[in-house]
Amino acid sequence: MKSLRILVAALMVTLMITVMGSALVGCGGGGTEVRQTSNTTTLGQELQDLDAAYQQGLITEKEYKDAKQKLIKQRTQ
Repeated sequence: MKSLRILVAALMVTLMITVMGSALVGCGGGGTEVRQTSNTTTLGQELQDLDAAYQQGLITEKEYKDAKQKLIKQRTQ
């Protein structure tokens, strides 16, 4: 059960990073560094991964629908 929770948490973090475009901000030595990561997965692959998580019961139907809408909106603008 603990490993399932870890898997769900990792999936949600990965999904949110992908959906939000991921800007990582770090601070050290008085300066600020901003790095952006690029998206290397296709919309189709992300939708398949999201569907798999839903089918396996890792996310609720509401979470699935919300995340799917966000992905499509983000990737088709």
